[in-house]
Formats: sequence, C-alpha cells, structure tokens
Amino acid sequence: PYSRRIWRAERTVPGVVSTREELLPFVGPPFGLPLWAFFARFDYGDATLAWRAVLGVAFIVLTLGSLELADGKIDWFERLAVLTLGVGFGPLTSGLALGQVAIAAAAGALATLFALRTRYALLAAAAALVAALQPNVGIALAARLGDRRAAVALALAGFVALAGSIGAAGGLAGFQRYIEFVRAHAGVERFIAIQTTPAAVARAFGAPEMVALALGILIALGVLGLLVAQFRSGRFDGVARFALASAALPLAWPFAHEHDFAIVLFPAIYALRRAGGHAWIAAAVGTLFVAVDWLGMAQRWNGVSQIALLALASMFAIALLGGVRDLPGRFAPAFAVTLVVIVGTLSRFHRLPIWPNALPDLFDVPRDATASAVWFLEQHASGIDRLDPWLGLLRALSLLGCALVWYSIAARNSNAAHDAAVISG
Repeated sequence: PYSRRIWRAERTVPGVVSTREELLPFVGPPFGLPLWAFFARFDYGDATLAWRAVLGVAFIVLTLGSLELADGKIDWFERLAVLTLGVGFGPLTSGLALGQVAIAAAAGALATLFALRTRYALLAAAAALVAALQPNVGIALAARLGDRRAAVALALAGFVALAGSIGAAGGLAGFQRYIEFVRAHAGVERFIAIQTTPAAVARAFGAPEMVALALGILIALGVLGLLVAQFRSGRFDGVARFALASAALPLAWPFAHEHDFAIVLFPAIYALRRAGGHAWIAAAVGTLFVAVDWLGMAQRWNGVSQIALLALASMFAIALLGGVRDLPGRFAPAFAVTLVVIVGTLSRFHRLPIWPNALPDLFDVPRDATASAVWFLEQHASGIDRLDPWLGLLRALSLLGCALVWYSIAARNSNAAHDAAVISG
C-alpha cells in the first residue's frame, strides 16, 4: 500500500481515468491496514455504502456529541442549530464528500472523551485507536494524559497502535521503511497550495524554503509551549484541555489538509456555549473563519454563492448557540459573511486547479519513480504547487480562525478563574 502498486487497485475505482497515472499515495499508519483490507474485500458499491454509514455516524457524533460534551443543558432547537453548523462547516463537509478518515478520527477522539466518563478503559482505548487512524487529529488526546484513567487508556491504545503497525509492516525494518515513506511524502507536499500550515502560508508569500520551514518550527514550538503552560496552570479541566489542544494544534501541524480541521468543530462549539462578551465574539468569528471553505472559492469560483449561503446559515446557527444575551452582539460576526463574498469575487482571478481534473490527458511518469515522486509530478503537472500570495492568504484565514477559538477558550477560563477568586475573596 505504500508503493506504486496501490495504483493497480485505485485505477479500478469508478471515475478514475485509468489510461493516465492518477496515483493517490496512502500514508495512513500500518495498524489500520486490516480495517482497510476488510472494506477492500467488498464490492466497491457495497463498500461505499458501508463507509457512508460510518461517516454518517461520525457526523452525528461530531455535531450532537460536541454540543452534549460542551453543555449538557440543551434543547431540540439548539440541536437543530448545531446540525446546521455541521452542514456549513467546510472541513467536515469536504471530508464527508471525499470520504476522508479524518472525520472518523475526529469522531473517535470525541468518543474517547465520552468513554473516559465511564470506568471502561478498554472502551476509551478502542475509541482512541480510531482517532489514531489520522495521527495529527488523534494527537489532541495527549491533552488528557494528566488524568490517570485517560493516561492508562491512551497508553494502551498507543501500545496497540505501535505493535500493530510494526506487525502489519512486516517487522521493524518494514516499519522503518514506512517512516521513511511518510517523510518523503511530507517533503513533497510541504509547500503545495492544498497544505494549510504556517510554513506553507509563509512560502506562498514568498519566503525562502528554509525560512518558511524555520518559521513553521518556531510557531509550532511556541504553540506547544503555550499549551503546556495552560495545562499546568490548573485552570482547565480535562475537557477544556482537549478543547484547547484541538483548537491550537492546527497551528503546529507540519502536515494538514482542510478536512483535518474537522477536529476544530468541538472547541468551536465549546467556546460558543461557554464564552461571553468579547471572548464569545472571538469564538463566533473564529468558528466562521474555520468553517468557510476559503481555498474552495479559488478552486470552484462559480460556487461562491453556495459558500456564502452556507456561511450565512452558519452565522445564524452560531447566533442560536450564542453565549451573549444582547441580540446585536450575536450577529457581530456578520462581517465575516460579507468578507466571504469579497474574497470569493477576488478569488476568480487566482484560480487553483483541482487534482486530478487538471492532469494532462497523456500524463505519464517514469517507470522507476517512487510513489512520492509520482505524487510530486502529479501536483506539478496539475499546477497545485505554484506559489501565490492570495492562496496563502486564504489558508491564513483558516489558521486565524483556530487562533481566535483558542483565545476564546483561554479567555473564558481566565475570566471564570478571576470571578471565582473575587467571590472567594
């Protein structure tokens, strides 16, 4: 699965142009291979239905589960609002449309939190394994390592994932080859236009490769350092720590596509339900910034009206979930919807091709090229590796949204701690 031989199966998928190379590398951890082998034994149509059912459950867990975990006192109208927000949340809906495992992994991370409320560590470990199918999503669970029950469950899940990966890869040597493959793939994708990381944004704005890479590392170290300080402050319970990590880690990820940001839905709902005043406005604006498919407006310039309407629906849903009492305050982030229209209009002049549609009809690659090398050639031939400051700005808006949600959660808990100190004083 980690070589060009995977193309033998991929070329049989309906809709794939088998007469040209359209190889899509698989980089998931080896311990998940038995699961994918199970689905691969189905007829393609049956496998599609089964996976749709899995993703449908994941959607419910991520929307209604986030609301339940953030605030148990909810009514049916708020449930309708959070379902609406889920439909308008670009990372979630794009992940559903593309069948991405990141959606199941994000739901697994949330399910782990529910399981930790019980006494069944095995159940929490099983849910954490689902989250680990997309490691940059599952890593947010490390925020719960300070809790004894969570530490046991996560250690068990980590052991199974590591041992299972070594076994599925054919031993330590095979696992080492997998690590090298992932490193090569990450190097190929590091600065292309569909990577939403600080380093990729800096590179799009014209920073030299080494400068962009160094900046990404510095930001990641800063984010991790700030998270550790917040965790050690004692102001945040286990759920709040997970919310903080889920909002902040996208700023530190070395590798991220839009659907990976589905993990931000929970901290967004958590902040919307619990924050007030300026912190709530920051959460509302941040949620909209993450929810909008900014890069999609450059790829589908004729879909701007659809994206704007989804943003409008999300704004009303956010208002219904709001933590501010005055009605005008609930619609403070309305300017973000106007921004969508402006950005969408300008994006028509900075169009980003879509892989594999933009590949030449006679696209071919050398026979001895590795899977990573083929993927690089495909991105280059499609025009997705071009540097454009506008495309960098679009991705920066998503990252800004994460920062605003992170700030909102931290500010809300700081105010709560201050109020408690005043009352006790």
